Amino acid sequence: MHAIIPVAGKGTRMRPLTWSVPKVLIRLAGNTVLGHIINELKAYGVDHITLIVGYLGDEIVKWTRANYPDIKVDYAVQERMDGLASAVHLASRMTDDGQTLVVLGDTLFRADLSLALSDESNMIAVKRVEDPRRFGVVVLDGRIVTRLVEKPSEFVSDMAIVGIYGFSSGSILMNAVSRLISSGIKTRGEFQLTDAMQLMLEEGHSFGCFEVEGWYDCGKPETVLETNRILLDLGKGSSVGEHENAVIVPPVSIDDGVEIISSIVGPYVSIASGSKIRGSILRNTIIGSGTCLRNVHIHDSIIGNEADLSGTAVSINAGSSCIIEI
Repeated sequence: MHAIIPVAGKGTRMRPLTWSVPKVLIRLAGNTVLGHIINELKAYGVDHITLIVGYLGDEIVKWTRANYPDIKVDYAVQERMDGLASAVHLASRMTDDGQTLVVLGDTLFRADLSLALSDESNMIAVKRVEDPRRFGVVVLDGRIVTRLVEKPSEFVSDMAIVGIYGFSSGSILMNAVSRLISSGIKTRGEFQLTDAMQLMLEEGHSFGCFEVEGWYDCGKPETVLETNRILLDLGKGSSVGEHENAVIVPPVSIDDGVEIISSIVGPYVSIASGSKIRGSILRNTIIGSGTCLRNVHIHDSIIGNEADLSGTAVSINAGSSCIIEI
């Protein structure tokens, strides 16, 4: 089965971390954002992934191929950020008439993806929200979609589109997206996938929907930390190895090859491989790979790869390769 994953965003709200690391390759709860998504897709039979990349796209493709050698991975480059429909259209030459998933690359979810796969109808994942003006929404008659509206200014529905779409035919999807772009029809200055699906709906292609259990944002530091906490509570990640004179307070995720000496780690801490923690106290924090922390008390923080920190109690959002003394 084929899945299209748009991951071309620059992740500006996650800077300085995303100056050197693509947003979807930030690690939390034992894997990258993209890795958590692909693991879910694999479990439901996805064996072909098309990545729609932009900023630092080579790193995303390289990482995906290295970590998922059993999956066919191809890609297209989105040079203009002109909407999700435009991004999806770039995968048209890789897409056939079979079932096709489109899954946004900046949001994690907890859902039964088998509900997205139907031979009789296209399917849209949804979640009830308090402020639907921020999202595309579906208007329903029971479980049947009668209309799709992108970021409605007036209330029409509170069932927001999560960012998981199941299409019974990839060719029909691409035909609708192509016609939308050719027509020049934009909403809020972009070619919206919601508008392409509305074209399909008006032409008699049915859409159903299913609700997700969890929908977790990875768009800014505070929501990444919140998502890390949720995933750790759900048992994601793992803690391996023995550590010298250290107290580990679960839930945590500690990768192989992490050295922890005379420190208290947890709760809600994720540490990537190759990092060294000495004489420190960490809670509610994400640490990248190859990072060294000495004599620090860190909380509510995200530290990038190969950083070096020493000092006292702080809250930090630090990018890769930084050196900080406090």
